[in-house]
Amino acid sequence: MPGQQQPWGDSIIGGNDTTAKCSYVRSNYQPQANGVQTILFHDVRRNGASVIFAEFRRRQPAGAWYVYRCSGPGVHDGLYRAPIWLPDGQVPAAAASPSPQELADQARAQLRLPAPRIEANPPGDKLVSLSTWMWLDRSSWDTRQATAAVPGVSVTAVAMPATVSWSMGDGEDVTCSGPGTPYPAVGDPRAPSPDCGHTYRRSSAAAPGQHFAVKATVHWTVTWSGAGASGTFPDLNTSATAAFRVAEVQALGTGHR
Repeated sequence: MPGQQQPWGDSIIGGNDTTAKCSYVRSNYQPQANGVQTILFHDVRRNGASVIFAEFRRRQPAGAWYVYRCSGPGVHDGLYRAPIWLPDGQVPAAAASPSPQELADQARAQLRLPAPRIEANPPGDKLVSLSTWMWLDRSSWDTRQATAAVPGVSVTAVAMPATVSWSMGDGEDVTCSGPGTPYPAVGDPRAPSPDCGHTYRRSSAAAPGQHFAVKATVHWTVTWSGAGASGTFPDLNTSATAAFRVAEVQALGTGHR
């Protein structure tokens, strides 16, 4: 806008590609046409003569409505401000600073949580009565954060993975307190996972597609702090699915027939 030297408004930063800019922008809406306008007209006839009354409104300076709008990847107008009308040539003053809770809400909206990547051992068919190891790729278990800021004030929202709920497809559920332990390169196939495993008691032969539909759901705790305040949000969830084919165990290699 003319006469404006520096960009102003709210900035949202944090995470991957979550930058946003919010400010008042001129809208297409215009008030009634400028100029002296007749707003009420009377034609009253008395004794056959017309008596005309007219009321007029003083002309309104040229101007426009400005709306508060945010822009940027994945950004919504979370920091709402009421529209304002300004005469031409007048620059909008800085909007009133948002509250810490408003900034926290906007920071939370900018969080980008990764979808979990399911890993399991045995890598192919799982076996009845043999422990299946489950774990998530470590890149899906990193803390994520985003910050909402206006000049002099910032609030950061932090999401931390807490637990993983596994629906194993055979009617059983497993809850793990961490991402799980990857199966070692050289390990005993009969050894159970130390922290996140499941043993199937029947094959998937009778299941749709002859496999069990497995779902892993990560539960994230979300907190925020800044501007001399702090708080929590309801948990967020991310999930992924996989198909486990489970076969009957024929024999475990023991070196004897």
